[in-house]
Amino acid sequence: MSHPGEFLKACAEGKIWVFCDCCQVAKNLNQVEHLDCIGNQSYWGSEPWWHDTRVFNCPDCGTTQQSLVEFQP
Repeated sequence: MSHPGEFLKACAEGKIWVFCDCCQVAKNLNQVEHLDCIGNQSYWGSEPWWHDTRVFNCPDCGTTQQSLVEFQP
Protein backbone atom coordinates (compact mmCIF):
# COMPACT_ATOMS: atom_id res chain seq x y z
CA MET A 1 0.00 0.00 0.00
CA SER A 2 2.32 2.68 -1.19
CA HIS A 3 -0.46 5.06 -2.24
CA PRO A 4 -2.21 7.11 0.49
CA GLY A 5 -5.59 6.51 -1.21
CA GLU A 6 -5.16 2.77 -0.65
CA PHE A 7 -4.51 3.40 3.03
CA LEU A 8 -7.64 5.55 3.32
CA LYS A 9 -9.67 2.88 1.52
CA ALA A 10 -8.40 0.24 3.97
CA CYS A 11 -9.42 2.52 6.85
CA ALA A 12 -12.92 2.93 5.40
CA GLU A 13 -13.23 -0.83 4.92
CA GLY A 14 -12.31 -1.51 8.57
CA LYS A 15 -8.98 -3.17 7.83
CA ILE A 16 -6.83 -0.91 10.01
CA TRP A 17 -6.36 -1.78 13.68
CA VAL A 18 -4.64 -0.34 16.76
CA PHE A 19 -3.69 -2.13 19.96
CA CYS A 20 -5.07 -1.16 23.38
CA ASP A 21 -2.50 -1.96 26.08
CA CYS A 22 -5.10 -1.75 28.84
CA CYS A 23 -7.55 -4.23 27.25
CA GLN A 24 -4.72 -6.27 25.68
CA VAL A 25 -6.65 -6.57 22.41
CA ALA A 26 -6.60 -5.07 18.92
CA LYS A 27 -9.30 -2.50 18.17
CA ASN A 28 -10.59 -1.47 14.78
CA LEU A 29 -9.56 2.12 14.06
CA ASN A 30 -13.17 2.88 13.07
CA GLN A 31 -14.41 1.83 16.52
CA VAL A 32 -12.14 4.00 18.65
CA GLU A 33 -12.14 7.76 19.12
CA HIS A 34 -9.17 8.95 17.07
CA LEU A 35 -7.47 11.90 18.79
CA ASP A 36 -4.16 12.50 17.05
CA CYS A 37 -1.47 11.17 14.78
CA ILE A 38 2.18 11.47 15.82
CA GLY A 39 4.57 11.41 12.89
CA ASN A 40 7.65 9.21 13.08
CA GLN A 41 10.51 11.72 12.80
CA SER A 42 13.06 9.06 11.85
CA TYR A 43 11.08 7.56 8.94
CA TRP A 44 12.00 8.99 5.54
CA GLY A 45 10.33 6.45 3.24
CA SER A 46 7.39 6.74 0.89
CA GLU A 47 4.76 5.27 3.26
CA PRO A 48 4.74 7.48 6.39
CA TRP A 49 1.14 6.60 7.33
CA TRP A 50 2.28 3.07 8.31
CA HIS A 51 4.91 4.42 10.69
CA ASP A 52 2.93 7.09 12.52
CA THR A 53 1.64 6.54 16.06
CA ARG A 54 -2.12 6.91 16.49
CA VAL A 55 -3.50 8.40 19.71
CA PHE A 56 -7.01 7.19 20.53
CA ASN A 57 -9.56 6.73 23.30
CA CYS A 58 -10.64 3.12 23.80
CA PRO A 59 -14.45 2.81 24.01
CA ASP A 60 -14.21 -0.25 26.27
CA CYS A 61 -11.79 0.82 29.00
CA GLY A 62 -12.02 4.61 28.52
CA THR A 63 -8.27 5.16 28.51
CA THR A 64 -6.18 7.18 26.09
CA GLN A 65 -3.71 4.93 24.26
CA GLN A 66 -0.99 5.18 21.63
CA SER A 67 -0.38 2.52 19.00
CA LEU A 68 1.08 1.92 15.58
CA VAL A 69 -1.47 0.78 13.00
CA GLU A 70 -1.74 -2.76 11.67
CA PHE A 71 -3.36 -3.91 8.42
CA GLN A 72 -5.61 -6.97 8.68
CA PRO A 73 -7.19 -8.01 5.36
